[in-house]
Amino acid sequence: MILQSNSRASRYWFRKRQLAVSFLMICLPCAVTSAGTSKLYPPSKDQAGTLRLAQVMQTATREEILKLTTQRQHLLDSGLKDSDFQDGSLAMGRVYCCHPSTEEGTALWFYVPPDAPVKPGDIVVIRMGRESTKNDLGTVNKLIEIRQKKDAPDSHCSWNPPNDRLWRRVLYCDWMPSEGWTLTKGAHNTWLKPASDAKAP
Repeated sequence: MILQSNSRASRYWFRKRQLAVSFLMICLPCAVTSAGTSKLYPPSKDQAGTLRLAQVMQTATREEILKLTTQRQHLLDSGLKDSDFQDGSLAMGRVYCCHPSTEEGTALWFYVPPDAPVKPGDIVVIRMGRESTKNDLGTVNKLIEIRQKKDAPDSHCSWNPPNDRLWRRVLYCDWMPSEGWTLTKGAHNTWLKPASDAKAP
């Protein structure tokens, strides 16, 4: 079973988004939340260190990354070097579906290690970073696992609830409850694995 968002309308929006996101990558310095926080950090401080699930929307080239200013500095402050950046080292992932205003507005940006390249459509697990403070340079969001490749024939993931007319459906995989993930409810329902249970490898 493929993700339930693969309706005709959803595929149309995904194609439109792929064309637009390349430009967003070049303009990554503008990629901040409505609260002014960089999307390279979690949307709220209480999510620092937690695991979240996302579907890759687009990746940046090395050239695009090196053109960044503030966002590139966040990456460098996390301990990365310019020599670490290659095509695909930075990615954007959607956690909600299925309208561009929702998907791009709530998307997560994250660093992709060289040993785990991703492609648009992949389902990935991201360890949420930690925003910098006066005494702490912080760390950016980082991919830790590719959980499902695009168009996997034995997909265990879908957009919940399964209603194509809704603009804010959350990404869900049937293995989440048994692996310690919990649904936190609020303005945006979010599946995450608490930091206490999401120990770094």
